[in-house]
Amino acid sequence: MTRPISVSTTTHVDNRRQIVALPGLLLGLGCLSAVPPALTAQALTGPGRFSLSVGVAAVLPADVRFVNGEDAGEVDLYGDDEFDTGTLGTGPEYSFAAGYRFGSFRVQAELEVTGQFAYEGQSNYPSGGPVQPSEAQLKARRLMLSGFYGFGALGSLHPWVGAGMGANRYHLTDYTQRFPNPDDPSGHLRRGPGGEVPHTSLPPSTGHGFAWMLAAGLTVPLGGAALLDFGYRYTDAGRIATGIGDIQVVRYNEDGSRRLLQIAINPTIADLRLHSLTATLRWLP
Repeated sequence: MTRPISVSTTTHVDNRRQIVALPGLLLGLGCLSAVPPALTAQALTGPGRFSLSVGVAAVLPADVRFVNGEDAGEVDLYGDDEFDTGTLGTGPEYSFAAGYRFGSFRVQAELEVTGQFAYEGQSNYPSGGPVQPSEAQLKARRLMLSGFYGFGALGSLHPWVGAGMGANRYHLTDYTQRFPNPDDPSGHLRRGPGGEVPHTSLPPSTGHGFAWMLAAGLTVPLGGAALLDFGYRYTDAGRIATGIGDIQVVRYNEDGSRRLLQIAINPTIADLRLHSLTATLRWLP
């Protein structure tokens, strides 16, 4: 069987409008750091106490590269030196956590939920032409068990580091590779009679995998039982993959008629590693 043109996607996603207000939010929250000196450190280092947290993060663009996954008895999408590479765009992530503190050490269970991230990439199939754009949509959520250790105070600021592990569950949809400028415009990647671009759609997938994270930041006491955590977080969210199943290959014949081919393929996979800037409001009931 002739393998359909491989696709290598370079993802450059621009979801910046989803987080355009975040810098202003962080700046506004930072203004709350002018805390009265009478505030004690007991909320940070006193006897063990429960805490509840809600946070928002700006997830920075992440490089992603899709290659052939494990053999599931079907056809590989990519050949040698073929892949789909790109960028997962910026977007918001929301977190909810419950924890307990033992002196300077705090342990907590966290639920992290992303918004919808857009992926834009570039394929590199032979004869597909210099421009082979691809796109997809990704949502994810993670359940993590994390620990944080707080150091001494720097004025009214309290530095900390953290680490955690858990599971990431993702939903990858609307994955499409297009071929607008093939090497041979009159060949098998010719356009349709109305200028329709030939394309290949990959099957959606929902899956899960092991995830871990490292974090560092500063805590600002807000007064009373409220704390504000600013941080940086690196998350290795494991692998994401397209589903095992039929790709939808849309091509156009010489007479202009549309041709649809359905070909079962093995999964394609990519590593998902995220960098994010976080702002978390922690309450000690």
